Amino acid sequence: MTLIFQVICAIFSGILSALAMPNEFLAFGSPVIGFFALLPLYLAVKKARSYKVCALLFALDALATHLLSSYWLANFKDFAVFTLGASAFGTACIEAMAGCLFFFPFCKGGRVDGGRAKLAIGKAFFDAESLRPLLFAAVRAAYEWAKSTGFLAYPWGVLSMAAFNDKALIQCSDIFGTYGISFLMAYFSACCAEAALLLNKFSFGAALPYKEAKFNLACSAKCLALCLLLVYAYGAFRLCQKSPVIKTFNAVLVQQNMDPWASDDDEESLQKSIELSKKGLFDFESEGKKADLVVWSEAVLRYALPHALGRYDYVPQGQSLFDFIKSQGVPFVIGGPYFEPLSEGEGRKMYNAALVFDQSAALRGFYAKSHLVPFAEVIPYADRKFVRKTMERLVGFSNGWNPGKRLDLFDFPASEGYSDAAPAYYDLSLDAAADEKKRNEAKVRAALPICFEDAFPDVCGPMFQAGAEVFINITDDSWSKTASAERQHFAVAAFRAVEYRTSLVRSTNAGLTAVVDDKGRVLQSIPLFEDGYLCAKIPIYRRRATVYSSCGDWFAHLILILIALAAVCKAREFRRPKLRDCVMTELLKIEF
Repeated sequence: MTLIFQVICAIFSGILSALAMPNEFLAFGSPVIGFFALLPLYLAVKKARSYKVCALLFALDALATHLLSSYWLANFKDFAVFTLGASAFGTACIEAMAGCLFFFPFCKGGRVDGGRAKLAIGKAFFDAESLRPLLFAAVRAAYEWAKSTGFLAYPWGVLSMAAFNDKALIQCSDIFGTYGISFLMAYFSACCAEAALLLNKFSFGAALPYKEAKFNLACSAKCLALCLLLVYAYGAFRLCQKSPVIKTFNAVLVQQNMDPWASDDDEESLQKSIELSKKGLFDFESEGKKADLVVWSEAVLRYALPHALGRYDYVPQGQSLFDFIKSQGVPFVIGGPYFEPLSEGEGRKMYNAALVFDQSAALRGFYAKSHLVPFAEVIPYADRKFVRKTMERLVGFSNGWNPGKRLDLFDFPASEGYSDAAPAYYDLSLDAAADEKKRNEAKVRAALPICFEDAFPDVCGPMFQAGAEVFINITDDSWSKTASAERQHFAVAAFRAVEYRTSLVRSTNAGLTAVVDDKGRVLQSIPLFEDGYLCAKIPIYRRRATVYSSCGDWFAHLILILIALAAVCKAREFRRPKLRDCVMTELLKIEF
């Protein structure tokens, strides 16, 4: 296989991966394409003859996938050099390292091993060739974990996104997380590629006879079939299993469809949001029900609180924001900035926040976004003058938000049911009857992840562990101006509902505003890029720990350990021989 053909295969694999994920042609992608997406890449890297070639092929796959699926990152103000350029480069580097890991067991001295590669574990020896499909899947899952973790994390462009419409398949994410799904899809592609190679007997040389290759494929196929059977059986069981709903929660979710970057003033956006909220609240009243909460999207308010609290006593004109909240008697969650003054001479901290107002329009608290967009919302070492000047020249931006450090949850009233999120309490300032009534009031304990925080288990996981019964996400993706960006964010976020077996509620500026149940199914939604509201009837399930909520990314960590173990075992072959052994070898060559 020539290098040019290998490059074409790697790029084609990236095209298939992008097509498998939510895009402009297939709304939520295709799990079928996802299962075959990495087949060309496997064909290419199996014939790689050196580290450089293997790393190049993996990097090209990453670049093609990222640029074709996340091209909308170029619309993030003037930050395309970072949001698209730097993320594409970083993603390619990470997958290139994955290519080196994949090539390592089959190499000798930096190039492909001319003999039969073996992996030694203890006193046992395993044929590395027979484990190649399994190693390919493991390396792919490890790559997706690496690109989705840490300060520069970007959990888009992963194979699991393609599985959104396969509800039976995604149920296993409450055990393995999304990495188990990506592992299975990559394993399927590798086995199919091996089968394709087996059809051409001339593709096997002396290093791997046809009969042995056929045996290896049969073993891989049986292992794959067993994994698919178990995963889909578990998925079918979960889908048929009825989840206990202990209470319901009525919320008006507002999608105002107005780009907050288009104007520095928020009066028009507030006016529109108020009108949509009125319609939603009226619809609940016409059904004889009462709304428990109204949720507006991220960045609706443009002036920082608490300093600007007085402004919203008279803005917008006609009926101010606070007068409207008081007239409805319903709590509100609204996205906006919040600043926290520091000691004299130290300035202040500015947060991207979810602001919570009670029935009397009093600001009761806020949750500050903790995972910020790197180099767009937060700049590392922004306290250094050189860094600020450099960023000012590049993008006209020299500072940013401060990451939130607190984990704040909020209790909202529920329509019906009982509360089991918090321990029972006894207020001795009340009489026994009043105390019993107060303890039995239904409440919903909500977490308020902001923007793309609902894509990160390391953000949502601690919220769930702290007692959250529902995730209420506020987002503004209107800047992307593409339907695929909205759907991709939604597809990534929907896995949190399955991983923690809880409801996910999203109130967005332009989409996708929706309610997702504990099985990842969409219960209600609003079309993209339309102004509207959703009278959401949200089910609250009994909290129960899942394997994933208890153990986190254990599957990804296990894969990393196994890859490291295989690397150590292979590295033993590269040890320099002892001088004594070299001397004995030379002596044996002497003829007497």
